[in-house]
Amino acid sequence: MIDTYLQLLRTLTRFVAYGCFFLLAQSNLFPICQADPPTGAPGPAKQADKNVEIPWVKGMFRHVLDPPGQKADPEKRQWYINDHCFFVDTDNTIHWFGITNPFPPRGRSYYGPGTHLHVGHASAKHPFGPWTEHKDAVSLPEDSKRFIGACFVVRHGDEYVMLYNFVDGFTTATSRNLDDWHVANDVPVVNLGHGTRDPCVVKQAGGDYFLYCTAGHKDHAAVALGESADMKKWQPLPPALLSDIRGDWGPLESPFVHRRGNAYYLFLNHSHHQYQETLVFRSENPRRFDWKKPLCMLFAHATEIFEWNGKTYLSHCGIEDRHWGNKTGLYLAELGWAKVDDDPPEK
Repeated sequence: MIDTYLQLLRTLTRFVAYGCFFLLAQSNLFPICQADPPTGAPGPAKQADKNVEIPWVKGMFRHVLDPPGQKADPEKRQWYINDHCFFVDTDNTIHWFGITNPFPPRGRSYYGPGTHLHVGHASAKHPFGPWTEHKDAVSLPEDSKRFIGACFVVRHGDEYVMLYNFVDGFTTATSRNLDDWHVANDVPVVNLGHGTRDPCVVKQAGGDYFLYCTAGHKDHAAVALGESADMKKWQPLPPALLSDIRGDWGPLESPFVHRRGNAYYLFLNHSHHQYQETLVFRSENPRRFDWKKPLCMLFAHATEIFEWNGKTYLSHCGIEDRHWGNKTGLYLAELGWAKVDDDPPEK
């Protein structure tokens, strides 16, 4: 009985602490969430050009989408959303694709074979909804012992191409309409190192594509980089970012590169230090970001960025963090951009 009470007390304490930190981080009093540099992580940049723009969470994260599949689940299980991506179509419709699954039974791992079986799909005409669920883009049988990971969707020529984690690397699915997806095969088209996962694809001015993902490089966590002209054949390049953290699968997650003007911003989850810790790096060279010179830190997990009607939005979700009284799903907030010498935003 004492052990039960102690466990309950620990759970309540953690809930209150996370809730306070979440509110503090999202308040307009603290638009940029920074902390003393943790062990194994870089410290904040000492000086910045006055023309540099710094991203900050503009207001509160809002819950916008329950995990697709949860409402229709005959077993009425609670589901979660994890790594995902957005694609804004030519008609300004926002499409969400991402991991959505029921929580595993108590005592079983969140990760590994048989745990991630669905890449869900939802769409909306406005970031804050309403959102409409669609059929899964990709799914595996419920008794499968395989594993689907993070995905990323781009338009290439007259079709849409999705890269997603499967087996030991990324494989592809294609679509003509964003609703009906054809899986090419089970063979990975690219592997950029041990622990390859969490893709982000950025089209360059010349038409080629850069693929960013997390992977190991010489026993250290890195953001790997590949280049392709056709989304099929990929040429490995030197890492876009190399950390001083030992390990490959796990220490760094969910890289996302966002271009703004002549600069590139790398949003990188350092979740194995703090689950909601996203470091932001800035560079004018999309091939190279400096681990020792982060621009700031944001309070979000598996964050993705998209532009809609002239505004920037970022997302937040997570399998290991059940928000707001056990409510899971997708959260969105507007992302602001402040110059170094700007006055703090009004409350």
